[in-house]
Amino acid sequence: MNTRGLRGFVAFSYLWYALWFIAPGLIMLVYAFGRTTGISQHGLVNLSHLGFSNFHTALANPARPILIISLEYTAIATALCGLIAFPVAYFLARKVQPRARAIMLLLVVLPFWTDYLLRMLGWRIFLSPLGLLYDALHGIGLNVASLSILDTRGAVMIGLVYNYLPLFILPLAVVLERIDPFLLQAADDLGASPRTIFRTVTLPLSMPGVIAGTILVFVPMLGDYVTPTLLGGARGLMVGSLIAAQFNEGQNWSLGAAMSIILVLILVGIVVACGAAAVGLRALAGRLRQRALAREMVAS
Repeated sequence: MNTRGLRGFVAFSYLWYALWFIAPGLIMLVYAFGRTTGISQHGLVNLSHLGFSNFHTALANPARPILIISLEYTAIATALCGLIAFPVAYFLARKVQPRARAIMLLLVVLPFWTDYLLRMLGWRIFLSPLGLLYDALHGIGLNVASLSILDTRGAVMIGLVYNYLPLFILPLAVVLERIDPFLLQAADDLGASPRTIFRTVTLPLSMPGVIAGTILVFVPMLGDYVTPTLLGGARGLMVGSLIAAQFNEGQNWSLGAAMSIILVLILVGIVVACGAAAVGLRALAGRLRQRALAREMVAS
């Protein structure tokens, strides 16, 4: 079998990955140790004297409180995505026929067919005092003249949950669909109630999907700057917006690079922790399967 073409394609893929992901990351890492001097013979970043001063600045005020707030809001938005995604994914995996399931999954991913920026602009129009939301509330007799939703952290939360919810539903639905029906049947034969079956079998076996959804949602959400900028304004500032401001308005590339490296390290730590949890849950699933087999053999 001639694999020369396949090897060339794989080599091109690795080259493309190195060119557009690894190389920019290394450039950011080098810039993080430099000093921003303005436009001079050194360029925007002076690399003649490297140091850790940018990292100290990035972890000081006001950057550190914004990073903490971003982590809190991202964790809350991720938890909300999980709470909404689980019943939706369970319904798709267990209650819907395969043909209808494909249509409903298409409806879940349908918002991704529209540009991300356009979706956020649509939410900004919807949440504005002259938008459809206020018209609907006025129509049912509610006085919302003093209600302010746009340019608040609440609006940012709405936008984050809306944008990333499908990324939580899809992997969770796949995992729930692949749960072995034999395990559920074994628990039912042993007299377990539906609530007990869900708590002791379905929920533990669905944790890999929960972890995958958490990673897919938390990682891009923490670095998102379009949603906080368009829906939160000055009061919805998050770390992604702060990093973008350092590169654009502030022209402080070295500090922005240091903030980016810190953000990447935080995300790597979260991904590693989730991966370790997934390994443990896989071992738990194996023990549950063996226990169900043993109980079924005893019962028979």
